[in-house]
Amino acid sequence: MTTTNDSANVGGAVRRVWKSAQLYIGFHRDPSGRKRDQAKVWPPKNASASIHADPSEQEAFLVVKSANTSASEDVQIKIRPDKIVLRRDCDVCWQGVQVDAYSVMVRTADNVYIKIGYDGSVTRQSEADETTVDADGSVFKRTDYAEARMSGDGVSVSRRTASHVAAITEDGVVSKSRDG
Repeated sequence: MTTTNDSANVGGAVRRVWKSAQLYIGFHRDPSGRKRDQAKVWPPKNASASIHADPSEQEAFLVVKSANTSASEDVQIKIRPDKIVLRRDCDVCWQGVQVDAYSVMVRTADNVYIKIGYDGSVTRQSEADETTVDADGSVFKRTDYAEARMSGDGVSVSRRTASHVAAITEDGVVSKSRDG
């Protein structure tokens, strides 16, 4: 998808975000089979690496260097047998992306997690709340104080707190105290 408002393409000129990429293999055990304190990192000569079944034994990853030399914004792409993980040390950008067979999850700099499910559902989760838009368009919001739901067609809305339940449906409005 091409957009004219892309932050890396301002005024028709491409803004350089990345400058190089290098494939590495991290070996977590020595040739005798002993666990290393720190992985031995090796760049394969043919730029090809197999994906080991156990990432704690051996892992393949790609380091993409940032064009911004004044900040550490390099991206490490870990290639695992069950998922791909992108990790980035950046205070104002996304910090992690995980892709598996069923979802894509993003972690932002302020510790918010956004998960896109295989079915098109989207969940945003923070320490304070969680919001989900289901594949059918229904919305669910949960905080420490209340839970709210709206149907995908917008016909019904409900809200529940520790002391009260309220709903708007096709049949009318219901509002009831939950006390005793």
